[in-house]
Amino acid sequence: MPLIKHNLEPLYRGDSREYNLTFTDNAGAVIDISTWKIYFTAKIKYKDSDDLAVIKKDITIHSEPENGKTKIILTPTDTDIDPGSYYYDIQVKRAAESILTVLMGKIKIITDITRRTD
Repeated sequence: MPLIKHNLEPLYRGDSREYNLTFTDNAGAVIDISTWKIYFTAKIKYKDSDDLAVIKKDITIHSEPENGKTKIILTPTDTDIDPGSYYYDIQVKRAAESILTVLMGKIKIITDITRRTD
């Protein structure tokens, strides 16, 4: 799995967003990810420690693990952060000593107008 650099579509502060991922090998065959842990992390500065991350998601339950499919779901609570551009990456932990960064780039949070939710 090669590292892909990709900026995510901007989203409004406090909005939900779902990212569907499918993992395949170099030949395009799906990989069973049943035992994998997926990490989504967004930070102001890419060198910041994970303790300073503005968004942290750990995914261990996958939508179709035998078909290499999982979802990263950002909730309104996750994205209720100061508007701006953030560095993000997605890492996979395949085994105890096997961690691989598969996607990285920037995500932009845009100022919203409506702040009430009920």
